[in-house]
Amino acid sequence: MVAPISIEDRDRANQHLDRSISFSMCGKMDQAIDEIKKAISIDPEFAQAHNKLGDYQMKKGMVKEAAAAYTKSLELDPNNQNTTFDLGCSLAHLGRHEEALEYLRKALDLKPTHTEIYGHIGRIMMMRGELESAISNLENALAANADDIMASFTLACAYHMTGNSDKSTRLFNKVIDRYKELMSVKKRFAEGHYYVGRSYFFMGNLAEAVKYLEKAVEYDTEDVDYHYSFGMLYSDADAFCSLAEVQHALGNYSDARTNLEKAIKLNPDNPHFSKVKSQLGI
Repeated sequence: MVAPISIEDRDRANQHLDRSISFSMCGKMDQAIDEIKKAISIDPEFAQAHNKLGDYQMKKGMVKEAAAAYTKSLELDPNNQNTTFDLGCSLAHLGRHEEALEYLRKALDLKPTHTEIYGHIGRIMMMRGELESAISNLENALAANADDIMASFTLACAYHMTGNSDKSTRLFNKVIDRYKELMSVKKRFAEGHYYVGRSYFFMGNLAEAVKYLEKAVEYDTEDVDYHYSFGMLYSDADAFCSLAEVQHALGNYSDARTNLEKAIKLNPDNPHFSKVKSQLGI
């Protein structure tokens, strides 16, 4: 059994936690991770610190490490709804869909009002090709919160995959309007430009798609390799690949090849990039 932590050490651990949060809010993830690890070294059973470590690692694209941190946090605080949800999301990004669904459904049982979870379940179902279930869950998410951008974008993609262009176009335009509203405040908003570009691409508006995806790449910073926005995650490599797809569709084959090569260099084992390369014949 671990000896009880002293009041002084608990205070020191909390100070490191607070500093980690401050670094995180400034986008300084490496410093945030260093601070939260100091908190854990002082108090290895600090469940909240393990959860925060997972949060920071997710933002760095360290998804396996984040899942391990959330797992440890949940061992220390088994009925924590937030950590249960976080673990489910991280497992989904790892492609461990059955486990992800188990934790997401448990999180929903723990807090039925957390209707955002329907969107994440729907996203997994869409990735598995179970479009009927995906659409049902995503519609539930939007029925509970019409402003859920992740559910709106994912449902638009699901409708697009089923050939329901009217519904998909309406939702893609909703996503575009929301992100453009945010971009009017935050000018160099890489994530906003990415999802606006992707929405235009799926709607077949290639001229607008390429414009926004070029900005998504331009506005990226070296400090961030993975991007979160409204519960959605994409990497720098994803942005290069998306741009390459649009450029190829526009007949700009040279730039498309260059950007796809950048995507593959960043993530050489990504099967989607290999599939795109084969489909585009480059």
